[in-house]
Amino acid sequence: MTETIVLGLDGANWALLEPWLDEGRLPNIEALRNEGVWTDMHSCFPPVTCPNWRCYSTGKNPGKLGVFWWETIDTDRRTLTTPDSRSFKSANYWDYLDDAGLTAGIMNLPMTYPPFEVDEFMIAGGPDSESDGYAHPPELGDRLDMEGYRLHPAVPVTSKEDRDAADAVVDLIRERLLTFRERLDDTDVDVAHCTVFYVNVLQHFFWRGEPTRRAWEVIDEQIGAIRDSHPDATLLLMSDHGCKDVETVFYANSWLEEQGYLVTEDTSDLLTEYGINKERLSKLAHKLGVHNLVTRLTPDSVTDRLPEDDEGFKREQKLQKVDWEQSRAVASGQGLVYVIDDDPETVDALVADLESLTDDDGNPVARQVMRREEAYDGPFVDDAPEIVFDQRPGVHTSGAIGSNPVFADAGQWEAENVRTGLFLVDGPAVEATEIDGPISITDIAPTVLHSVDCAVPTDVDGDPVPLFGDREVETCDPLPFDAVTDAARGDVQDRLEDLGYLE
Repeated sequence: MTETIVLGLDGANWALLEPWLDEGRLPNIEALRNEGVWTDMHSCFPPVTCPNWRCYSTGKNPGKLGVFWWETIDTDRRTLTTPDSRSFKSANYWDYLDDAGLTAGIMNLPMTYPPFEVDEFMIAGGPDSESDGYAHPPELGDRLDMEGYRLHPAVPVTSKEDRDAADAVVDLIRERLLTFRERLDDTDVDVAHCTVFYVNVLQHFFWRGEPTRRAWEVIDEQIGAIRDSHPDATLLLMSDHGCKDVETVFYANSWLEEQGYLVTEDTSDLLTEYGINKERLSKLAHKLGVHNLVTRLTPDSVTDRLPEDDEGFKREQKLQKVDWEQSRAVASGQGLVYVIDDDPETVDALVADLESLTDDDGNPVARQVMRREEAYDGPFVDDAPEIVFDQRPGVHTSGAIGSNPVFADAGQWEAENVRTGLFLVDGPAVEATEIDGPISITDIAPTVLHSVDCAVPTDVDGDPVPLFGDREVETCDPLPFDAVTDAARGDVQDRLEDLGYLE
């Protein structure tokens, strides 16, 4: 019998769901709230899928993992890389289950590609996963392929106009949870986990719009079916962060350039002056049926001078636009700023400037501005961006480099991540009637281990949530981890760009 089932609901918080709960659209989640215990949950900085799903699986903050966002900017080597599953320098809770002779089934957890050798199974997921070699054992992947299993939508949602693609995402979410239910029926594991990642993509592009509401109705229906099929299990709902509608887009690199912290090479010419970029040229060429001809005949000297889209230059190309000799800082997205040469005076000045920075309406951009030593703890703090700021709810911070204003109205995303997510637990073994919240995302791995009487490693940051009466919490020494890693492939980076995660 599966003792503990964890459903990861990417980007969910109670503030998002409350209107639908009040309208009776999510009866199964409401029933779990009435029968179980629930509270808010705080993610690690920044509140993003990567690294927070691995903060969940390890019980540790990014300073103990060595990964801080979807991309890492090395200001010494002037490179930009994207992490994969082996980039996180820690064992995960399923390793401790295995060490204790217990089993796990992990499905669709972001940042698990390539998959780990989990006893019983792992099916990688999230935008960083590829459609080959995504499952352990490998024959499980072959079986899923034969059944038509899909990691990603056939056509990605890339804008608020992609309604057909959004409908396909809703169908994908249903299929994902049906497959998870089949795995629960076919394989007895002590702990099972499934993440519903693509619901947050709908939230980003549509906020509480009709596609998002339908997706949550599907999720609620499947949660009810899981509860009915496994009434004796501890059922735990959690998220990696929450979300809120976007009020303001903050182009951090435009601000750094305006303030003199960042200097970029001049890329303006007649092409960019008239708004010509690769995205527009590609769409026009496809419309005229000459895309292959244009691609073959256009010189690199021309394409290299064009921004990817309206927001500017992307990925490695954007770093090529930085004048490294004259610049003092460069930003990634969602509140991360790298200071070149780790200059303490620049760090101090930037912290002060960001603390006083307001948008065009006079509202602060950041709720909190931290040096990396304040945001993180652990042996890999020196690998973190020098400055981390918690963007005000309603602010989306873009890391694009290009001819953008410092502030703009909501762009392609309708909603951005916030630090407050959700936590809910129900089941016969749960004796608590309330939780002193909010809890931390780093508390959940210890809680999962404790739920099946497995020892909790002594190097985690979190503590088991007191749910199971007087059950004693046992501890154990940390296990070693596999530190071999490769940067994610180009097609993974392209997918992250399509979704708006990398800019």
